[in-house]
Amino acid sequence: MEPKAYIFDIQGMSVHDGPGCRTLVFMQGCTLNCNWCSNPEGISKKPELLYRVDNCRLDGNCIADCNFSAITIENKKLIIDRRICDSCTSYSCINNCYTKALSKSAKEMCVTDLIKIVNRDRQYWGKDGGVTLSGGEPLLQIDFVDEFLRKCHNSYIHTAIETCGNLPWSNFSRVLPFVDWIFIDFKHPDSAEHKAKTGSGNMKIVSNIQRLKAEFLGKIVVRIPVIPGYNNTDEAISGYLNFFMKNNIEEVNILPLHHLGREKYTLLGLDYEMDHTITISKEEISRIEGVFTSAGIVCYSGHLTPF
Repeated sequence: MEPKAYIFDIQGMSVHDGPGCRTLVFMQGCTLNCNWCSNPEGISKKPELLYRVDNCRLDGNCIADCNFSAITIENKKLIIDRRICDSCTSYSCINNCYTKALSKSAKEMCVTDLIKIVNRDRQYWGKDGGVTLSGGEPLLQIDFVDEFLRKCHNSYIHTAIETCGNLPWSNFSRVLPFVDWIFIDFKHPDSAEHKAKTGSGNMKIVSNIQRLKAEFLGKIVVRIPVIPGYNNTDEAISGYLNFFMKNNIEEVNILPLHHLGREKYTLLGLDYEMDHTITISKEEISRIEGVFTSAGIVCYSGHLTPF
């Protein structure tokens, strides 16, 4: 049977996630839980129930359709017990929500369906374009990704993945023959600090970066999401630099913190833990760039990339 996967978004005409113009595929599920995540709907391994309060007419259709009595109306507000929702696989509450106040964050697709979309977009990529798998963590749904990337490779489609790196090496080794570029995040060089903000230490990430550097024949770009007060300290930057120098990391992309995904937390019934007023200055980004470039490491920030 053909592998299937949960995909929560597909964006065409992307120019920041690999060379040329690309089709960007966001895959459900992640092994980290970063509190600045811009795609919180993609963290869970299963699709999430999204609630758009402005669309809701409080007609009660969802209450009648819910198989678990997880939805009530109190004081003219729709209340969703998401602890109960976590065990639901039918999402029956959305069936008769005619205003689309309730929806499912992701849909299940087979490889053939995604290949059709890729072939539709292919005429717009240009000579350097292709497909980038993102998320969430694309390598978490490894059977699907293996088959999809294999078919892209056999069709001479340039492929890239954006990964958090927090996976067994076996997930990487299965797809390396079919991947041209890998973007891998490195949130903090200290494992304890990494766990404090992401829910997991960085041991697998460190090991995977080292093995990719030794065994992967394609292009590797390490990405650092720069979070003020967390990984832009002198100690953290020094830790990054030492690791890069020891492991011959030649190219780094630093990504300034943004808050573009904070409205999504409301759809999930969650609070956005980051202070949305916190930003990082251009001067601070330039300072970090200078540390890396002075050591001979190619460094570019945000969308100011060579591709």
